[in-house]
Amino acid sequence: MLDRKERIAGYIFDLQEALRSRLQGREGMLHRAYDDALLRSLSSLGIASLLEHRLAFVNLTPASLDNPLILQLPPQNTVLMLRPGSNPLEPEKILTQLKVLDKNGFAYGWVISKKDLLTHQKTLAPLALRSNYIQLETASFDGREIQGLHKALTSRRTVQQGKLHLLANDLDSFDEFNLCFERGFDFFTGNFVTSRENWHPPKSDINRMLAIKLLNLLRTDEELKVIADQITADPIMTFKLLRYLNSPAIGLQNPILTIDKALLILGRERCFRWLSLLLFDIKQSNFRERLLTEQALTRAFFLESLAGLGKVPKDKDALFILGLFSMLDLLMGMPMAELLEQTQLPEALHQALLGQSSEFLAPLELAKAEDKQHAEKIPQLAAACGVNALQILERTIEALSKAHTTMSLHDG
Repeated sequence: MLDRKERIAGYIFDLQEALRSRLQGREGMLHRAYDDALLRSLSSLGIASLLEHRLAFVNLTPASLDNPLILQLPPQNTVLMLRPGSNPLEPEKILTQLKVLDKNGFAYGWVISKKDLLTHQKTLAPLALRSNYIQLETASFDGREIQGLHKALTSRRTVQQGKLHLLANDLDSFDEFNLCFERGFDFFTGNFVTSRENWHPPKSDINRMLAIKLLNLLRTDEELKVIADQITADPIMTFKLLRYLNSPAIGLQNPILTIDKALLILGRERCFRWLSLLLFDIKQSNFRERLLTEQALTRAFFLESLAGLGKVPKDKDALFILGLFSMLDLLMGMPMAELLEQTQLPEALHQALLGQSSEFLAPLELAKAEDKQHAEKIPQLAAACGVNALQILERTIEALSKAHTTMSLHDG
């Protein structure tokens, strides 16, 4: 979720779209059970360490407002987003429950689609106006409807109620993003960030073609001294490698001063991983580059965490590189096939990245689906990988945390 300053402001935690559709009309105990699983995972995995200054927009049904697990979430970072279903809303009951949560420091809001407005014409609007946040499912509205709804919501807001924060969801193009930005929306999410529309490769002080050449040399078992000479000839890459190895996080007793020794300590696999991460080293990044980088890291950590689970291959390093390289075409502004010609990845990874049959293809497609590009495919892909929805949720949250930590270290 991006804010108006083009920063990553938070994350949305929600049921998969396909699962939510199957639950329509059956929102009693079954939907509460799924909400409970979501809350249990978020509370047990400690999302406070992931969030820091960011927000967690947790989508629930109104029927789950009395779930005690809500109180285990960090109130300063949590926004409870209520999604109406087909069942009638009970305004008095909902407001009583929200007052309790408000006293405990939780903000709340509503997720609204055109269908929701038609289904709950008399009850939803008054409830939404009393909330802190409103998330519009923009795909169900046209531009004029978005403009009219924005005006209706903000004009009826009192000073005592404070600012109403508006979230634009499911934005697929920059035209949609610009429309909502100009209308004063506060938060934005959707596939517009990773589209190729008006795409320009991000600025970097790293020689990415040299990094790809070095990755190729590592995969073809070139002597480490030859690789070290290549790195030493590039001052920026030399600086970054020595800074990495001599950082407190690595914990070496004596500082490393030469690239030859640095590569001996790292070894081929760790060096390959370091160089792969270096491809995502961005200077003065804007929101697209930063979000792309964090999304690629999240995908890499997610796939790594699936290693050996169900039918997923056991090779953690291969899965990590698979996730990282799966967005390299967007980063470099080049077709994936052209990039892979310059990088000697294992054949199975090469095939998966091109969408061809491979033991790594289903895990990669599952990771992409988790990015909400193919949400309707998640059940089928999860079955192909031999994993369940809870395992996917837990590992997604862990991957987000690791990616955020990695980005924070990079910023430092």
